[in-house]
Amino acid sequence: VVYRIKNRFNNRKRKVFRYAGARRDKIIKMDLYLTYKTLHILFMVSWFAGIFYLPRLFVYHVESDSLEVKNQLSIMEKNLFKFITPLGILALIFGILMGLLSSNWSAFFAQDWIVVKIIVVFLLVSYQLMCWKIMQELPGDNHNWTGFKLRVFNEAPVILLLLGIIAAVFKF
Repeated sequence: VVYRIKNRFNNRKRKVFRYAGARRDKIIKMDLYLTYKTLHILFMVSWFAGIFYLPRLFVYHVESDSLEVKNQLSIMEKNLFKFITPLGILALIFGILMGLLSSNWSAFFAQDWIVVKIIVVFLLVSYQLMCWKIMQELPGDNHNWTGFKLRVFNEAPVILLLLGIIAAVFKF
């Protein structure tokens, strides 16, 4: 009888510890997920701030008549581009890390809203590469960009941001 009671107690104790271990793993995984999510949002917002401002510098560059101002704007454009590129890379890294915490990667990356976000990210990277190309063309005045064209170009990331937010919030 004493052996049975002891054995029953030990079995319960094992179940409790097994449950606590599984729960601890879930808590650590959730803490990691929330940390990655926070960092992803921080770097994404910072990246977007730069992406919104860079084409505005292009508009000032194209519309300026002063060579001195154009040279100063070129320096600002290059510095901003160097600053926002690592922010975009970190936003991508933490976004991917959030996805990799999923227990079923193929199911996670097959969701429609994730596919939309991946497309949005691809388009944003393409947009930033286009900004780099414009930045290379502006100092030599061998471009066909006008202030109006650059203002329209500046609106593209707003649409991409809206698509990304809708995908993330509604998870369609």
